[in-house]
Amino acid sequence: MLCLLFEKHSETDNIVQLKQTMSCTMDKFEMLTRFSETARIGSFSGAAEYLGLPKSSISQAVQNLEKTLGTRLLHRSTRRVSLTPDGEAFLPQCRALLAELEAMETQFVSNPADLRGELRVDMPSRFASNILIPKLGDFIEKHSNLRLRISSYDHRIDMIKEGIDCVIRVGDLADSSLIARPLLRYRVVNCVSQSYAMRFGIPKALEDLQHHKLIDYSHSLSQRAGEFEYTTVDGTHTLTMPSALAVNGTEAYYSACLNGLGIAQLPIVGVEQEIANGRLICVLKEFEAPAMPVNLIYPSRQQLSPRLKAFADWLVNMLNDMGPDTTNI
Repeated sequence: MLCLLFEKHSETDNIVQLKQTMSCTMDKFEMLTRFSETARIGSFSGAAEYLGLPKSSISQAVQNLEKTLGTRLLHRSTRRVSLTPDGEAFLPQCRALLAELEAMETQFVSNPADLRGELRVDMPSRFASNILIPKLGDFIEKHSNLRLRISSYDHRIDMIKEGIDCVIRVGDLADSSLIARPLLRYRVVNCVSQSYAMRFGIPKALEDLQHHKLIDYSHSLSQRAGEFEYTTVDGTHTLTMPSALAVNGTEAYYSACLNGLGIAQLPIVGVEQEIANGRLICVLKEFEAPAMPVNLIYPSRQQLSPRLKAFADWLVNMLNDMGPDTTNI
């Protein structure tokens, strides 16, 4: 494409035209960046503060982009902005273009310390506090110019709209257009607290579960009955159980079990200490739930950036050093 710029022009004309073309391209990428951050944050003022630019420059860039595309991308109100249908359709393309540009700029970076910018990662709160954060100093030391932004949502999020580079999810994945990189599998144990065992006893067989309470973990907090999941040589089975409590967060699930509110099926990673000191008691050890898959997920349209690749490779190596209660893939 660039060779066309040099046809029938003098050397000086070629240089001037090339500079103008590059300047125009960079202006468009600036517009894309400002639109992307405005869509993620939901306000011009928030995007301006994040990018360190005047608010007027953000709104003007978005207006110029809308004029170029010939359509409105954002609904404006006094406090918030939101994506129009055309904005919803354009945002993934915008993020993909920005990712391609970054990949081009950093493709020859060989020194980890030379990687710069931000990496946004979302993961369950228990995974963050028990697994990632205790080991994260090693990654930060190797990539001192990177800035990590970690969020902990225990529910499905729109990665494109939220501007998240990747998410770590525990459990089976719904079909989607996202790319999932398997990391490991958690062993799951059936637990009750010491206080629960003292009040209600410990189930010795599956039949005993009808006389106990299950803490139901449900993203949607639906009306369905609580189900105790277990495996045998015949496969995976579920057993309906009485349940007085349903939660949709990992911290709440763990806390409910620890405070004697019922039986929970917990990943053993992160509760070893409570089991060792007797605060939690493993029950029905021969009827454990299937091991839970842990995946690193990122948008399929987004090229794997050097920042994301560095984090993913470090994460895999870190998890490979974990103990026998996880099965690495």
